[in-house]
Amino acid sequence: MLICRSPDATALGVAALARLGTGDATSAGEALGAAEAEAIVEPSITADLAAERISVFRSALDLTLARR
Repeated sequence: MLICRSPDATALGVAALARLGTGDATSAGEALGAAEAEAIVEPSITADLAAERISVFRSALDLTLARR
């Protein structure tokens, strides 16, 4: 994951999504342009562990929503 140098990264991302939605850009790269990274962050857990955690979360979410 890249951590962007710009403090306006979230707003720029929303604008890029709008460009994609309106057809003004045909890809994320085209919509965003070049980004300057402050840092690159790598996951500290494996993909399998992440998938397991997501599965447990989704199960808990399903149980919670089923109680409504």
